[in-house]
Amino acid sequence: MGIVISSIVTEIGGGSSIEQAAAAARRAIAEAGSTPARIDALINTGVYRDSNMVEPAMSALIQQQVGIGLEYRSGDVPCLSFDLMNGACGILNAIQVSQALLESPTVHRVLLVSGDAHPSTSPRPQPGFPIKPVGAAMLLEKAVGPAGFGALHISATDGRPGSEGFVRLPEMGTTGRSSITVHRPADIEALLHHAVSAATEALEVADAPLDRTMLICGRPTPDFPARLAERLGLAPGAVSADDTDGDAHTSALPVAFLAARDTGGLDHADVALFVAAGAGPSAAAIAYRLPKP
Repeated sequence: MGIVISSIVTEIGGGSSIEQAAAAARRAIAEAGSTPARIDALINTGVYRDSNMVEPAMSALIQQQVGIGLEYRSGDVPCLSFDLMNGACGILNAIQVSQALLESPTVHRVLLVSGDAHPSTSPRPQPGFPIKPVGAAMLLEKAVGPAGFGALHISATDGRPGSEGFVRLPEMGTTGRSSITVHRPADIEALLHHAVSAATEALEVADAPLDRTMLICGRPTPDFPARLAERLGLAPGAVSADDTDGDAHTSALPVAFLAARDTGGLDHADVALFVAAGAGPSAAAIAYRLPKP
């Protein structure tokens, strides 16, 4: 048995992280031919949220908007929902958690959602905020056969991670709900080092030939995808990256996967290698053996 992607969608252009993630979730459920009542768990990996909200969990608000598990009936198993925040790597951590959840005989579908937006919820670009407001949803299901995700591989710097997004509490005054400071990682070589380390381990375990592998990655810097592909020994055409006019952050890998699928990049690949890198610096990678028609 494997864990496969039954549908994956993105929602671009809104200003609310909750609304974008919920819209993507509704479309992903519909495209998979499913219904909200058949979702057993929902994991939200978004980080930058509306009004810098801390509680309740964003997953609960997204779950409410999508209409998942709102009515309890005798015999029903409630839908589990929670936030899992680890920046750009969060979506891969959520896949790992989903693999464990789907081992249960009562769990059949796990919905992963992501979405980042400026706390002001303005759809317009905000000064000093490099994150592109994008929501995404990925529905995972059990499937018979060799297709599916392998193990998650992580590489990170020891010690306390560096801050990337934060609110300056002593200075925020009355604007704390609508402002945020974002620091981008300056040490791109460290990001590349960790990305190569995690990706190499994932490739070795997957035992897939490089000429049948498509790299799916984010774009923490403009040249990051090309430099990562070169260090892994992949051809320039064997990489698909976040192609938004900004940084889709927690939604970057769904964006990149859809770009590869829609342009035919996956047609001649056996494995999609998902690689994320972000603050820490840290990186994560997981190989996905593609289902065949």
